[in-house]
Amino acid sequence: MFKMHCMIIACLLAVAAQRVSSSELVPFTKVAFATARRAVCLDGSPGGYHHSAGSGDGARNWLVYLMGGGWCADIATCQSYFNETRGSSRFSRFENFTGILSPDKHINPDFYNWNRIYVVYCDQSSFLGDSEVNGPEHKVQFRGSKIFDAVVEDLLVKGMVVGKNVILSGRSAGALATILHCDGFRARLPIACRVKCLSDAGFFIRAENVPYADYREQFFASTITLHKISRFLPATCTKRMDPNLVKNRLVPDSSPDWERWEMCSNNLSFCTSSDKQLITDFGDAFFKGVRRILKNPSGGMFIDACYIHSVAYDERYWSPNSTVKLGNLVSFFLYLQNNVNS
Repeated sequence: MFKMHCMIIACLLAVAAQRVSSSELVPFTKVAFATARRAVCLDGSPGGYHHSAGSGDGARNWLVYLMGGGWCADIATCQSYFNETRGSSRFSRFENFTGILSPDKHINPDFYNWNRIYVVYCDQSSFLGDSEVNGPEHKVQFRGSKIFDAVVEDLLVKGMVVGKNVILSGRSAGALATILHCDGFRARLPIACRVKCLSDAGFFIRAENVPYADYREQFFASTITLHKISRFLPATCTKRMDPNLVKNRLVPDSSPDWERWEMCSNNLSFCTSSDKQLITDFGDAFFKGVRRILKNPSGGMFIDACYIHSVAYDERYWSPNSTVKLGNLVSFFLYLQNNVNS
């Protein structure tokens, strides 16, 4: 009986070890000379990142992942983030690397041994802007562009300058930053380096009269104005369109609609007929928007129709068993692997 207990304990320990290996606690690193470089969060604390060094055949490959976390459009909201990671690095100790940043070869076979970097998002304007505002109690700093620049410079010094393959990615607000910073990021790396950008839930269409819309019409325009980030937006875009690029969003924020939508997003059998029609209509509007911007015959996009907001940092979706497929045969991570050298 004692041996049986020992065997059971050994099995449990083995399972526990496997689970621990699927993620990794990575310490926070402040950017060098953050204050002097103005690379600071909303509250003035140093910007920074979490870096897990590459090894083996991944030692010269780099994956820079930008954290998401929304935006703040008024001083009071921005100041409220002083007491959390979205506005201060004082709460950044360790980050649990999972999904696309996982060190587990079985979950993340393409990037598990790359240099993996998780950039802390604490400026609330998609790593854009370089200004400050005197609030009623404290000064609020909008230094997103400086944080991004400082992180890239730090990583270049740490070896990214001689990188073989480099991917800039991120989710939500970080995914939007990935789109906006992609060309400039590529320009800072040697021409011999292969550079790709992967935006995970960062393309927002202008959708009018969408049910459950909860953002004010001027929310994003207010964010752009407050953070003074118009000059950081692509001129090819701002010459043709107003900064108010996004008007509404698809999903509800309040219960019980949000709870019902969560059930629908996880299992279509729980969706009502109006839910399904909403998904179809929004998808049609999305693809119309994509077709307008995708005019370069040499360009391309991989777009998956998930009903959740970002997938790459979630092991339920980022794995060899992911339901995200290309041609119903090749999963998203394999698509990246096969095209990273093209």
